[in-house]
Amino acid sequence: MIIHNNNSSNTIKLVKICKVIVLNFILFCLATFPAWAGGEKAVKVILLGGQSNMVGIAKTENLKPPYNKPFSRIKAWNSEKKKWMPLSPEVVNSKGTFGPEIHFAHSIADEFPMYDFRLVKYAASGTALYNDWSPILKGEQYLNFMKITKEALMNLDDSGVEYKLSAMLWLQGESDAHENKAETYEQNLSDFISHLRTEFRAFSMPFIIARVRNYYGGETGQAKIVRDAQVRIADSSNNISWFDTDDCSMQDEGHYDAEGLKTIGRRFAGKYKETINKQ
Repeated sequence: MIIHNNNSSNTIKLVKICKVIVLNFILFCLATFPAWAGGEKAVKVILLGGQSNMVGIAKTENLKPPYNKPFSRIKAWNSEKKKWMPLSPEVVNSKGTFGPEIHFAHSIADEFPMYDFRLVKYAASGTALYNDWSPILKGEQYLNFMKITKEALMNLDDSGVEYKLSAMLWLQGESDAHENKAETYEQNLSDFISHLRTEFRAFSMPFIIARVRNYYGGETGQAKIVRDAQVRIADSSNNISWFDTDDCSMQDEGHYDAEGLKTIGRRFAGKYKETINKQ
């Protein structure tokens, strides 16, 4: 007489089912790996744009090791020499000053040591979104930004390097408030983001906004309109985020000092990590 152990048989069946479920889950994860990552070997290109605070007016002599040395783990595009170079203030800004890119780069390199990051930065002091950065009006700064960015990306293409546009960092808005153009800022920024994503076929590229301070245009209420517009766009759109800069230390009434730029760079990195994790 053969005695069947139903409990043992059911257990074996359950184990087999679990193995199948786990295997399918692994295959699903591999198939739906985030598009931003582009595989282990894909270079992650991050764009940076804005006006004087993105340029940065803090002197490089205020940087302490290791931030005052070329950073070999992350390369930046040098638009004058037209090549990728280890990140340093001199590579992205020849004026002896630095912006938030230095501490941003060190932070993301520590957070994501497995990836090859490249930075493309273009910023110009005293420039506004409604005209200088307008893709519709073909503003001068928009054209300069696109030219430099496309040169950097073409260099990667010509070198056979696989890459993904991983994010854009934006620190701008003071001039629109100062020039009483705040009412159009929300639409102009929305159009700018949409245009960039379409132009580079990076339709879900994260866009991270450092909200400007309530200084230029503060007396007339224009700054508040710009600040509110930046928050509204981020809160109502996919893959757009913002953070505050009100508590960042200043060099003068309108510009951040070295410590303030350090904080902003690290907050950009924090938002980048948060955005990527959400994806």
